[in-house]
Amino acid sequence: MIPAAARGTTVVSARAVARIAQQAATETGDAVGEARGRATVQGHRAEVSVRITLPWPGNLSRQARTVQQHVATRTSELTGLTVRVPRLGITRLQHDETSTATFSTRPTTPQGAAPRRWWSPRPIPVVVLALLGAIAAGLLTADVIAVHLFDRAPATWRTEIVNRLAVTHPSTGWATVVAGAAVVVGLWLLVLAATPGLRGRLVVAGFTSGRTIALDRSTVASLVRNRVLDVAGIDTVRVSVGRRHVRVRAALAFGDPSLAREQARIAANEAIDACELNRPLRCRLRLRTTASWEPHPAPVPNGPASETDGVGTEARKESR
Repeated sequence: MIPAAARGTTVVSARAVARIAQQAATETGDAVGEARGRATVQGHRAEVSVRITLPWPGNLSRQARTVQQHVATRTSELTGLTVRVPRLGITRLQHDETSTATFSTRPTTPQGAAPRRWWSPRPIPVVVLALLGAIAAGLLTADVIAVHLFDRAPATWRTEIVNRLAVTHPSTGWATVVAGAAVVVGLWLLVLAATPGLRGRLVVAGFTSGRTIALDRSTVASLVRNRVLDVAGIDTVRVSVGRRHVRVRAALAFGDPSLAREQARIAANEAIDACELNRPLRCRLRLRTTASWEPHPAPVPNGPASETDGVGTEARKESR
């Protein structure tokens, strides 16, 4: 019988690890819908990144921690690799009518380094530069080997480039264009190296590392929009989320504008606090009245008709 040590080794590809991680994310009751995963494998270690959808309303921080722990444990058990705490991105919140969860308060950040922004791996620039460099180096190496080992004449393209560079003055037009393009590419690479990227993701607080859980800006905007729409009299809401501020534009159909403005501001701040972000966002609210605004809601007759009208109003607000 062949000894165990001589039977070969089993290699788990990064694609297989990613599939296992995204399947593990869907096994928990906290994540809904399909998950998308990516992974890199180096020896016996694997780094996993998963993007999921969470039910709302709910405790986003608790749900995300549960998914993280399950993904790391399950992936490690099935692959035999050491899996670091996975990077978890929350891309969307799915409204759950049966959920009775309430919004939580911001947790205290544990001791250690404060969370940072997510850094992009910049795969496209790296691949493009590596490919161009490999092609140029390969062609030059092949030509040099052919000249020195097989006594062949240098390639025409190489001799033409050398002769052209020998007689070209740096002030010529095409040389200036090439130099300018090189400067632009160099500055672009410096900007990519010095900036974190992934500007559309906001880091969740409560962790010693900033590369664990993040919310997409669209998710935060959806959460704030739904909360402000619950305010009585609010007809339509538009939300835009930046790096520092959340801008809310709401239209009031009926009711006291000052009271509605205060309630909408409280609702928006509660939604922002529920996201438990590392860098709290400031809310900028702008409330205007619609063309058909009424100081007081129209009286609704008692009976079944009032319930029907209320349902229609809520449905209209949801559709907007």
